[in-house]
Amino acid sequence: MHSRWFNAAVVLLWLTTMGWLVKAKVLPPLIKGEPPSYRRIVASRLNEPPIGWNILVNDRQLGWALTEVGPSPIGLTEIRGRAHLDKLPLKHLTPNWLKPLTNFLELSAGDESKLQLDVRSLITIDPLGRLSQFESTVWLLPWRERLRVRGNVEGGKMEIILSAGGLTFNHEFPLPANALLSDALSPQTELPGLHQGQSWSVPIYSPLWPNQPLEIIRATVEDKEPIFWDDDVHEAWLVVYRSDGATSGESQKPKGRLWVRPDGAVLKQQVAFFDLAVTFERLDKEKTDLLLHTIGEKWWQPNDEPVDQQ
Repeated sequence: MHSRWFNAAVVLLWLTTMGWLVKAKVLPPLIKGEPPSYRRIVASRLNEPPIGWNILVNDRQLGWALTEVGPSPIGLTEIRGRAHLDKLPLKHLTPNWLKPLTNFLELSAGDESKLQLDVRSLITIDPLGRLSQFESTVWLLPWRERLRVRGNVEGGKMEIILSAGGLTFNHEFPLPANALLSDALSPQTELPGLHQGQSWSVPIYSPLWPNQPLEIIRATVEDKEPIFWDDDVHEAWLVVYRSDGATSGESQKPKGRLWVRPDGAVLKQQVAFFDLAVTFERLDKEKTDLLLHTIGEKWWQPNDEPVDQQ
């Protein structure tokens, strides 16, 4: 008798557990689809021509960006990016407690306090479509200072090495599974296979944040809405970035937005960079070719010092 009740209890427990597993782990991907992955991004962009972007800062056009996906010399895959911004006020790139000093420097230095940022980024993907390494170099002009952040991923952890002004800082962070890493000043080019309700982690890194070079935020596909691009109206998925684990108040305010065409092409991206609102607007092929002609074929060389264009 006891054995019969015991067997029934085991079966009931098994059915309950499997029901939770199916509801929590199996059904959501089937209903919403798998979130974007490096494997799918690489498959859609590998060896395709670079994509150009206009960069607007607080609604003023102040720069450009280029991105591409290609093979590395050692058989891996690289996602390469470069962004160049002109005439950024120094006070917008410093913490609040230093703003009185930077305001004084701007009054004293005039236009010399207007910065140029030239950012080169590199994300390396292994043959299984997993994040392997990343690197970002920021040139500060006219000072010709170079800041650099490098990272290696191993065993679910990311080690970050930040080099700035002759100093080196080391940090280690847990890396969420299937996270899509992003440079703070590099636009995402493709997010294929989106469906409403999908969500994934986005670690964002920058050499300009020495105390916190990596921030984990959450991307969620929230809705569809029209967007005007290339002289036409396109229906696009709206992807919203928020602080990971945000529940209420200030932490729920979006940290960024992306507008993604159903075919996966990102048409527009908005991010908060210090207290600046930075917008990336995708260029069509003709405008991208013109930008490439202006910048040159060797637009991405991580160690080359950029020319001061002021």
